[in-house]
Amino acid sequence: MLLSRLAGSFKSAPKSSVTVRSFAKNNTFSLSKCNSKRIEDFAFKNANKSIFSSFRKFSTEKEEELLENQDFKKIYEQEKSEEPQPIHQTPVNDEKVTGPSDKHEFQAETRKLLDIVAKSLYTEREVFVRELVSNASDALEKARHLQSTGSALSDAELPLEVNIYSDPTKKTLIIQDSGIGMDKKDLVQFLGRIGHSGSAEFVKNMGEKGSSDIIGQFGVGFYSVFMVADKVEVFSKSAKDGSEGYLWTSDGSGSYEIAPATGVARGTKIVMHLNAKSDEFCLDSTLDRVVKKYSNFVGFPIKLNGNQINTVKPLWTMQKSQITAEEHKEFYRFISKAYDDPMMHLHFSTDSPISIRSLLYVGTRHSERYGMGQMEPGVMLFSRKVLIQAKAKILPDWLRFIKGVVDSEDLPLNLSREFLQDSALVKRIGNTLTRRILKWFDEESKKNPEVYKKFWAEFGSFFKEGVSTDMVNKEDIAKLIRLETTTEAKGTLVGFEEYKSKMKPGQEKIFYFCVPNREMAMSSPYMEAFKEAEVGVLLCYTAIDDFMIHNLQRFQGTSLESITTEEGAASLRKLTKKDEEEKVDQVGDLTEKEVEDLKNWFADILAGKASSVKATDRLKDSPAVINDTGSMAYRRMMKSLDMTPEALQMPTQVLEINPKHPIIKKLNDVRINDSKLAVLIAEQVYDNALISSGLVDDARVMVPRLNKIIERSLGL
Repeated sequence: MLLSRLAGSFKSAPKSSVTVRSFAKNNTFSLSKCNSKRIEDFAFKNANKSIFSSFRKFSTEKEEELLENQDFKKIYEQEKSEEPQPIHQTPVNDEKVTGPSDKHEFQAETRKLLDIVAKSLYTEREVFVRELVSNASDALEKARHLQSTGSALSDAELPLEVNIYSDPTKKTLIIQDSGIGMDKKDLVQFLGRIGHSGSAEFVKNMGEKGSSDIIGQFGVGFYSVFMVADKVEVFSKSAKDGSEGYLWTSDGSGSYEIAPATGVARGTKIVMHLNAKSDEFCLDSTLDRVVKKYSNFVGFPIKLNGNQINTVKPLWTMQKSQITAEEHKEFYRFISKAYDDPMMHLHFSTDSPISIRSLLYVGTRHSERYGMGQMEPGVMLFSRKVLIQAKAKILPDWLRFIKGVVDSEDLPLNLSREFLQDSALVKRIGNTLTRRILKWFDEESKKNPEVYKKFWAEFGSFFKEGVSTDMVNKEDIAKLIRLETTTEAKGTLVGFEEYKSKMKPGQEKIFYFCVPNREMAMSSPYMEAFKEAEVGVLLCYTAIDDFMIHNLQRFQGTSLESITTEEGAASLRKLTKKDEEEKVDQVGDLTEKEVEDLKNWFADILAGKASSVKATDRLKDSPAVINDTGSMAYRRMMKSLDMTPEALQMPTQVLEINPKHPIIKKLNDVRINDSKLAVLIAEQVYDNALISSGLVDDARVMVPRLNKIIERSLGL
């Protein structure tokens, strides 16, 4: 409560560490009430790190001074008394062995399997917590099923929950449930034999009535405990009325013992005596992290030393209408470990090709734009609400900005439940999700264009990457691309579909132009004819745009064409019904022969630079242009791959001159009257065309020539 009051006050706070003390002093709150984690969460959301540090230092220094304020002290004491205080419960240890124990030997095959399970099956030791909590959840689910069928349970007053107790002093860890429990026969059958799953047997016996919340399948999870424990004691009592309690004990080497015991509560209590390498699992912080990572969403309360730690609900299992915006926010932050808010979400379920329940989010920002390296996959894969893979690679890499949960009870898991076995089925799951995600974004772009515009500004680069890398879905991804166009105001974005709907009658191509910015595009020689004809051109400002267009090539049957190419010029000429020969015949002061002679003269002057020289009618305000410059991004990439002098040398280009332009017409006279000046001008015309095409990496080589031209123009 005080933290929310702090947040409200902070919105009007001065954003400098110099004034933060005076601000805090005039507002009645105390940071000392907030633990460091809550302060950190608050600071990252509402401020920056320097202010957070100032507040933390201030709260330590000024706590006593704040408490001298009577108004503040009254609020502080009232709210402190209302806040739930963390507790540290200890387990009830009333169990006592009342008779001799029976010793049982594991079968030879079982001993070998036990050694494999304990040493080789699992990649992470912490998984044993997941396995034991899953077993506890199954036991509770079976007890709940018995209750629902009207069967009486022993110790009926016990709540259905999982309790975890740690004792760093004794180096013990206890995981206890109040579920269905086991009698002596069950202990021999289920704990004395590896691979015999009581949960799988329960589901089989129940048939279609079996619960979909049962987790266990293979009957090996319990034995993961021997990865961390030298000795394991299992107290268990069946839920059937009149059942006796028993103690099962083993060190995992080759035998186990079973003895009768009193004081055993309904359910199962596993006491682990941790080995020297597993002290960390006595720590509350470790247990809290591991439980929240793997088992946070099981269907029963999980308490760590008396405090419930799985408070976030499994929203993907709930009806969409039942979930509030605040719950979505809490859930998104929990699964993504982020401080921002979700911008949009998709709650999706299907039973084909297999049962899938998913809840996916897009945040308000991503880390890659800040230079923090490529993000890892953001989707968590669950099976029956238990984590299988935290960073599951089930979506294409370009969708790595998606955060969320995918859950399936039919996943083809391996024995350790850490990996998937049927790669073809997993691929079909990924394809199903990808298609639905693309449909979702398409729907959002039409229903909420302003939200989509904001979304595109942050995440648009991922879709361009998708067009370039996802050959299966690139056409559907392309529908979501947004670019500026010359026929709309600056900042207005359109998609390929909208562009096509506004194409001129008879227009056969989608025209695009790769250029650093709009100003350069609108002043480019390549744009002159398109502006005159009022034909729209899509503007691509980044290198990834260039790659995207190159990989897309067509959209819904219509080719994409750069306006820098001869094909682009020819397509526009066809659209505007201009005839090249007719236009060259009308060149004003230059005759057809003069144009031909001028082209040949240019070719001689630019030998080794220009492969050929042509006359063109596509220019209006520019004297010359380079024909078909190709992909600038591709050229940069090739240069970076091959740094030899030959690779760095610019290839010869096709120069197109505008015979109607005053510079070209005057140059025709100058080449006869002042050949030296004409050569300088011709070379500069060519270099100017290269600059307009973005082909010049370093224009400093032109400076000596420009100085000579200036000298000649000044008569020096």
